Amino acid sequence: MQHATPTASPDFDFGRPPFDLLTADQRAALAGALDIALYPREAVILCREEPTDSLFVVLRGSVQERRGGEVAAVYGPGDRFGLQALYGTAGGGYGTGARRFVAAEDCVCHLIPRPALEALAAENPAFGTAILGDFAQRMRDLAAERSNREMAALTMARIRQAYLHPPLFVEAGASLRDAAEAMRQNRASSVLVRGVDGAVGILTGTDLRDLVVLDGRPVTDPVGPLARYGLLTLDRDDLLFNALVLMTKHAVRRVVVTENGAIAGLLGQSDLLAVLSNHSQVIGVQVEHATNPDDLRRASRSIVELIRTLHATGVKVSFIADLVTELNRRIFRKLFELLAPPELLANSCLIVMGSEGRGEQLLKTDQDNGLILRDGFDCPDLPRIAAEFTSHLVAFGYPPCPGNIMLSNPEWTRPLAGYKDAIFSWIHRPDEAAQMNLAIFYDAAPVAGDATLLQDAKDYLLGRLQDNQMFFTQFARPTLSFDTPGGLFAALFDRRRGEPVDIKKAGIFPIVHGVRALALEKHRAETNTVERIQVLAELGALDRKMAGDLVEAFTILSTIRLKARVDLPQDTEGAEEGAELAIDNLVYPDRLGKLDHDQFKDCLALVKSFKELIAHHFRLNH
Repeated sequence: MQHATPTASPDFDFGRPPFDLLTADQRAALAGALDIALYPREAVILCREEPTDSLFVVLRGSVQERRGGEVAAVYGPGDRFGLQALYGTAGGGYGTGARRFVAAEDCVCHLIPRPALEALAAENPAFGTAILGDFAQRMRDLAAERSNREMAALTMARIRQAYLHPPLFVEAGASLRDAAEAMRQNRASSVLVRGVDGAVGILTGTDLRDLVVLDGRPVTDPVGPLARYGLLTLDRDDLLFNALVLMTKHAVRRVVVTENGAIAGLLGQSDLLAVLSNHSQVIGVQVEHATNPDDLRRASRSIVELIRTLHATGVKVSFIADLVTELNRRIFRKLFELLAPPELLANSCLIVMGSEGRGEQLLKTDQDNGLILRDGFDCPDLPRIAAEFTSHLVAFGYPPCPGNIMLSNPEWTRPLAGYKDAIFSWIHRPDEAAQMNLAIFYDAAPVAGDATLLQDAKDYLLGRLQDNQMFFTQFARPTLSFDTPGGLFAALFDRRRGEPVDIKKAGIFPIVHGVRALALEKHRAETNTVERIQVLAELGALDRKMAGDLVEAFTILSTIRLKARVDLPQDTEGAEEGAELAIDNLVYPDRLGKLDHDQFKDCLALVKSFKELIAHHFRLNH
């Protein structure tokens, strides 16, 4: 796409509504703000879920709106398009790649920058109403379309995606009391009864209540004659929607699920509805009902598919990070509760650090966790418990930390006093490892146990900090550790070359650590990068424009990083269902769409400016 920016645009037709509502001064202002874009025939102007920063108005030629292989609309001279993409809602139709705007012939478009459009709408309410007035309704229509599409996808979900209650069997000769006791011990709401002739029946908690309380049957009566036989069964690969229909038709709350002819478990109505209403809920249900690490492993593997689903339906990266963070922490908490005896739970605090602690985890990256013990508490079995915790997380898809920052390392599983000693050393005898450990611990968040132990350690950390310029200079220095490509003619943006860029080192880490250094200097307790930026702006430690630009750049870079991983073709042959997304941070600029490519370039330019700000503030070049 070629651009020319004229000082005036006599070709723009101000006689067409709603531009005829503008005053002479407003027309002059708009003419001065316009860009012109030239597109050859078949050029894609807008596609996928990429946003734009301008409204398009056709000057010459024509543009087709294509959905799949069909032409949905044609825009000629004077027509405008791109309002949905302008306001960040392209996912309503662009997200699947099925909707795009294509030059049907060589054409020229005027581009109205969003700031100019919004300024005119605010200054001229009639114009604003005319050009944006039906936008809200169109957005509601798009939201409904997205919701319908997502529900259609979810109704194609299989039963194996839902939580199944493990089958609990009793023999036909067992008493009603035996059945009730089995339900209590296993926290189940029903039992399956093996009949004398090989048939399998079911007895629910409601059945027990009615038989004993209402009918007055003795609790010593055998369950065999009282169970209900002729069970409703479905295969694990059947559609969940079929299970819903079956439950509704027969007015039951559960069906028996089989796999290869054997009973695999029971599907409850609440678990089924959880999947049909929200994929994330079923993972929470799986975690809640987990009775062993294998149950948690299956739940953890489901997070990958959740990420793909949320990304495909246009959910913002910040929401995905919040949701994935919460699910990860539930899994960590449940695993620790399964492995740790009650006295260890009461006298320790399980913590997560790094991106997990900051609540910015999108994909499963290296483990960064630790355990703070109450001073004076001793657990002889702790080494085994810590080793099992780490090994289970590896099995769940969380790789070991190269720096060994994990529970299995005694350096990160020690009493509160030991952590305070380490913090003192990190601050007063800093070296490269100490600076890294301090940065990671500064991001820590509690997951299980007594959270006051972490709070005590954090208070100690912030209380020991002094206005020592040399310390903060050393702490901030890693912000400049990695090169950030830039410049108009940088090889990064030569689209004929396929050299990848490590987006974490080049863009994300400098923002995270630079902001972390500023926050630590101000003795702030926030851990999330965006929250730190906002607080620093309020304190005057960051210029508000720079703060806003950093938040936007951090979001864009995180989104590009996620898209690069989700869009990466996966080798699924022979892979387990829910296999992990490939974990690396490489982005190939030549594979990005134009808008992503331009945003990537702009973000890295901003990162370079921010690094210069950090270097000046902390005197890193002195």
